[in-house]
Amino acid sequence: MSERTDRFKNRKKKRESYQKTSHLKIMSNSDSVNELLSQEVDNDLINNLSHDSQTYSIDATQEEVKESLELLDKEFTKEKYDVLFESGKEVLIDQLLKPLKLSRADIANNVDRNFEYNRDDYTKSSKAVGGKSDAFNTVRDQTKANAINEHGQIQDANTGLWHNASVMDLDHNKPLENFHSDGGFMLDDVEKREFGADSDNHDFTHNSTNRSKGSQDHKDFSDNEQNKEKYNLDNRRTNAAHKRGEKAANKYVPTGKLEKTAFITKKAAPDGIKTGTAQGLQQALGTLLSEFITAIFAEVKDIFTNGWKNGQYNNTWIEILKVRIGRVKDKLLGNWKNVAMAFGTGALSGFLSAIITALVNMFVRTGKNIVRLIREGFASFIKAIKTLLFPPEGMSKKQAAHEATKVLATGIVITGGILATESISTMLGGIPFADTIAVILGGLLTGLGSLFVVFMLDKLDMFGVNENERHEFIMGTLNNRISLNIDECNASYERIMLT
Repeated sequence: MSERTDRFKNRKKKRESYQKTSHLKIMSNSDSVNELLSQEVDNDLINNLSHDSQTYSIDATQEEVKESLELLDKEFTKEKYDVLFESGKEVLIDQLLKPLKLSRADIANNVDRNFEYNRDDYTKSSKAVGGKSDAFNTVRDQTKANAINEHGQIQDANTGLWHNASVMDLDHNKPLENFHSDGGFMLDDVEKREFGADSDNHDFTHNSTNRSKGSQDHKDFSDNEQNKEKYNLDNRRTNAAHKRGEKAANKYVPTGKLEKTAFITKKAAPDGIKTGTAQGLQQALGTLLSEFITAIFAEVKDIFTNGWKNGQYNNTWIEILKVRIGRVKDKLLGNWKNVAMAFGTGALSGFLSAIITALVNMFVRTGKNIVRLIREGFASFIKAIKTLLFPPEGMSKKQAAHEATKVLATGIVITGGILATESISTMLGGIPFADTIAVILGGLLTGLGSLFVVFMLDKLDMFGVNENERHEFIMGTLNNRISLNIDECNASYERIMLT
């Protein structure tokens, strides 16, 4: 308001000055005056000029004001959504690049743990990965050879009956898949293979019993009345076998809920460090490259605008090159805080997502897409929290809340896109390039969905941010136009020598 007041006072002073100034000026060139006076009068022009045509009104109608404000509002909306569509394009491109292994999330993908059960992880020899145990098949054959009596029979640990060795299996009392679900998914390759070969968890049973039991808990299978009758199971023996299996498993993974949670968290910490470091480096590298490209473009623009030397006429070509490279270096070093902040954000979200993913696997197995879903969700959450707690310079709390809401909403859309990708892949079945097609379609849904959600949040404007920005834009534009018009009027007065 003070700016407009000052402008009004300046205009008032100029008007007073104009009123005191004589408007009659002596022409310095008499020839020009004579030439003007000798010209014929244009009667047609005089006849065509009406009284109304020389009457000007500076008043604006309500409709004209409304139309002008609507034009300014459209201009603001256009600028706003140009930025929105550009950011939406970035999300879309990021999603579409994933099948080509060019996505910004690829570095983190390389350190994701595979939580899915694979029997080979438990049955191969641990010697190949630094352990001491033989493969399960080798242990089975050796144990079987020692267990056969003089009649070629082996006793069934679950029934006490003797059967021909050819129909006997060396059973894992604690089934491998069951053990994997109970926390074995967090063990390294050596520990998994040594558990698979651990004789404390082995007992012989008839192959029909073993194959019917599968991955079921030993006690649950044995307590089933139908199974007990069909396979002649002896409760005393099956309970003892169950306890042996649980005791063997407890050497590798705690059985209590709290102890198991602490164990998984501790085991997940190295994963979190690896994932966090990779994700932090990835984001820091992205920020660094962005700053580098910005600095390079600034130098290129300066070369095109001001020439290679830019006023440094006495310097050689090499010296000027050194100066320009030095400026790029200084800009990169000057933005080290942004790089450090990007690393910290990526590292924290990567660390937390790895631990949460491991804990989630206590209840449900997660594939690669679910791991990515958790990681993307945490990345959005951390970014939103950072925006709220440490808004960029010049951003108000309301603006920070508005931006944080959009970040969270986009994160939700991305996680939904990941689930959609998995569903599409399942629907496509075994057709060629099914996974690639699914990722592309999922990427399109994610990109367009993010665009739509952010658009709707801008429309809802829950914190009144857009309304304030619109008001500031319109008032700023009007003030600039008024100032420009006044400056032009003043310049016109001065050109015709009225001051």
